[in-house]
Amino acid sequence: MGSIALEEAQPSFKTPWVQTPLVESASLSRAAGCRIFLKLENVQPSGSFKSRAMGNQILSHLIKPENANRPVHFFASSGGNAGLAAVCAARSLGYPCTVVVPLSTKPLMVQKLRMAGAADVIQHGDTFQAAGEYMREVIMKNKDENECENVAKIALHPFDNEPIWEGNSTLIDELATQLPPPAGEDEEATHRGRPLPVDAIICSVGGGGLLNGLVMGIERHRQLQKMSLSYASNPISHSQSNPIHLLAIETLGTDSLAAAVAKKSLVSLPKITSQATSLGAIRVSERTFQYAISPPQGIAVHSAVLSDADAARGVLRLADDHRTLVELACGVCVEAAVGDAARARPSTSSDALTAGTKKRKREDADYPSHRDEGYGDDGSSATETESEAGSEFQSKLKQLVPDLNSDSRVVIIVCGGSNITIDMAAEYKKLLNEGWGN
Repeated sequence: MGSIALEEAQPSFKTPWVQTPLVESASLSRAAGCRIFLKLENVQPSGSFKSRAMGNQILSHLIKPENANRPVHFFASSGGNAGLAAVCAARSLGYPCTVVVPLSTKPLMVQKLRMAGAADVIQHGDTFQAAGEYMREVIMKNKDENECENVAKIALHPFDNEPIWEGNSTLIDELATQLPPPAGEDEEATHRGRPLPVDAIICSVGGGGLLNGLVMGIERHRQLQKMSLSYASNPISHSQSNPIHLLAIETLGTDSLAAAVAKKSLVSLPKITSQATSLGAIRVSERTFQYAISPPQGIAVHSAVLSDADAARGVLRLADDHRTLVELACGVCVEAAVGDAARARPSTSSDALTAGTKKRKREDADYPSHRDEGYGDDGSSATETESEAGSEFQSKLKQLVPDLNSDSRVVIIVCGGSNITIDMAAEYKKLLNEGWGN
């Protein structure tokens, strides 16, 4: 799927990201009580959705007239997924990229940056802010003896500019073609007025670049919808009463959006205390905050915060059910969809009678209800109430969008991430079994 900037300019530049699969998850759908689709951004060249963001940002610079027919050198101050995506995108287009990271960056990430082909990886300072300032004020101003005289040195931002959001908006372009069309009159009525047939999309939030792109993509498709003849012949829209819900998920200790929403003002966290360091922007972008408190027509944005232990459960669910290994910043979205409902222990029949609820048995032969899959619980959604009564047995998804049913469609953006190994996942499993998060 081409970028907006690329389509308007030079077709000679290839797109440094790929269209990713959309798969429906039977196991997560069973646990969530609705249809769960996984948008597998973990298969991008850099291992995360950041390939879209950084790739389109790089393209936006390459098509500028002042950079035509001259050498270009990119610089990134993020040693996480954005830095890795910048290196992968720049290298795929034939340009060097230097990354400056703080001294606290783990050797695993430094090694991945070098292996991806970074021109150089420089460690400096205690924070990403300090690393970024050193990059701009020292590294980019230094004259390399092997450097061309007219080289264009370009600094890349990890999440806060328009080309980044436009790159991320291509996710919506793909979803519009990949989601199955509404089947039957009921589904057609449910999705009438929506620019794509989905009830909710779940994504994680660091600085907000992904959320911004999703909103922009939905808005673009809504405008296309308004221009279509079919829409003109049926001007009745249910977008205000039947919006697409966007769940913006953070971990406790990276929750800069939730803090801003609570105070109705942009705030900066004093520090990042979560293990989900990829979400570690102490302050979200202004655009993200505005979308959260005043989203466009037809979109409802919900902010939610889960624990690191919840995020680890999500990591293990994807590993066990889909043979997919992602980092905590991604696993937290999975747990937002299934949450406590999937961890609730089966009630006895007498409990059900006392509660006055009707129960449905949902059990997979491969994952019986009493088998411990390493989530620090029974790992099953074997017994659920139709009403999902009681917040202790509700996922964040069901709490925030209570009208969902078994036919509702929810997309989880599997954003991926490189800060994960098999050994780390095994440690999460051990800690959860020992009571982490309980």
